Amino acid sequence: MNNKCTLESLSQGTDNNLNLVRLIAAMLVMYMHSFALCQANLESDLMYTLTFHKALSGQVGVDIFFVISGFLIYRSYDRSNKIGKYLKARFLRIWPLMALFVLSTAFIFGPVYTSLSREEYFAGDIKGYLMNLVFISSETRLPGVFANHINQSANGSIWTLQYEVLCYLLVLLMVPILRKFKKLIFAIIAVSAGIYLYFSYGCTADTFLGVSKTLFVNFGRLTLQFEVGVLYYVYRDKIVMSIKWFLVAVAGLVAGSYFLDYEIVFAIFGAYIVLYLGFNYYGISKIYNKVGDISYGVYIMSFFVQQRVIEYLGEIPYGYRAYYMDTYTNFWVSVAIVVPLALISWHCFEKQLLKLK
Repeated sequence: MNNKCTLESLSQGTDNNLNLVRLIAAMLVMYMHSFALCQANLESDLMYTLTFHKALSGQVGVDIFFVISGFLIYRSYDRSNKIGKYLKARFLRIWPLMALFVLSTAFIFGPVYTSLSREEYFAGDIKGYLMNLVFISSETRLPGVFANHINQSANGSIWTLQYEVLCYLLVLLMVPILRKFKKLIFAIIAVSAGIYLYFSYGCTADTFLGVSKTLFVNFGRLTLQFEVGVLYYVYRDKIVMSIKWFLVAVAGLVAGSYFLDYEIVFAIFGAYIVLYLGFNYYGISKIYNKVGDISYGVYIMSFFVQQRVIEYLGEIPYGYRAYYMDTYTNFWVSVAIVVPLALISWHCFEKQLLKLK
């Protein structure tokens, strides 16, 4: 690729690897969950070793999603400048599949797979789970469902969606401001980085203003990655995309991960890697892009499928009370189930709704 190629020229059109990169990100989340769900042994996650015990595969996968979203979502509103059209497009992309999943697991699969009677199940607390429909809950359990599992959650992935929606709303504020004062993106990023670092290392209490500090850590971390994606869009005409700088970024990510906080290092170096790979166009993407964008379907459905695979193929060792299973068997069996489901979801549901944008 020409060393003078800028991100602005590279990001034109739809011929790119973004769909494939997002699918890989969703698979990274699945991979991490296989360790968490099957053996509660996150230290065996390969990414944990590669990042010098600083990050897990799912963490990296979510960061990839937010960097890409920052660039694409900001671009979407910047180009249209129509609030109604922007919000409608974002709603149609994120809410319908999530709602279908939450409602079907709460009212169809939950009553079937619960260890409780139907009456006991519906007498239990499913309101918190249903509040995920409006992105204000982090409750992911259903009464009696996966009760004998290491992790009893019905979906440990959807917690990130409330932060994604928050970032969508932040874009409405950032676009008019950054059009006039482009350099303010650095101050915005600094605020998010400060929130993340303070609540990760400076705040010793478990809560702040009555709220778990984990919420502030996640807010700072995810808005940071999203805003870095915005920065790359805002300065897209200045950022040179070349193999030389890509290799520098890879080296910086590896070396920086050893000495510094991984999230900060990823924001500095990882975003370049993600967007360099995402906006190039390789042969495999030419094939995959014809198949469809199944990353969101994989992300939403995989956790529940992995839990069900554990229930079918796992076993409770003597003297234990929870199912255990080989992590890689769970991962590959779940992939074989989730990918076809995600394909059906994309072609029969998601893609059809996106035509209403």
